[in-house]
Amino acid sequence: MKRSVKTFSGILLIVLGFGLIAGLAFPALTDSEHTGRVEKRMVVDFPFLNQEKSELILVYFGYVGCTRVCTPALNDMTNIYHELRAQNLKALPSIWFVNMTPEMDALCVQSWAEHFDTHFQSYAPHENELRGMVQLLNLVYSDLGVEAEHMPYLYLIRKVGTKYELVYIYTSSPYNRELILKDIGALQ
Repeated sequence: MKRSVKTFSGILLIVLGFGLIAGLAFPALTDSEHTGRVEKRMVVDFPFLNQEKSELILVYFGYVGCTRVCTPALNDMTNIYHELRAQNLKALPSIWFVNMTPEMDALCVQSWAEHFDTHFQSYAPHENELRGMVQLLNLVYSDLGVEAEHMPYLYLIRKVGTKYELVYIYTSSPYNRELILKDIGALQ
């Protein structure tokens, strides 16, 4: 009996120890307030940012016509944008849809973005530009177009001086709206 109690106690201590280590190593697992968000600070130099005037930008990489992943994510972004507009912030973030099918007609890409909200902007990168973005952000990318598997990640970027810096990546869809709204408010 003593031996089984000691064995059980030892196993329990090991499990609790691993739980503590995992909690410290992966705070998102224990911090439900920030679930669905990864902090990642790095300078980004995307071509479409050259014309940008906003201090904050939300960027979504997807495919024109993608109904399984992009449509729900972009609908969610539309709702977030409307909530931001209702808050009367100093400045609204720009929202960009970047198409991952290279060489697609820019007007078609803009039409897709505006389908969700007329304030959304779009970018249709050339193959080399897209490769650079994919490499920098480790995007899940396939040249299969609409049928391709991809992640519904949303990137929050802010202007720092004359450059732009990636701040957060929102990794779950539907997005944690309250967290995104709070983050944007805090960065204003």
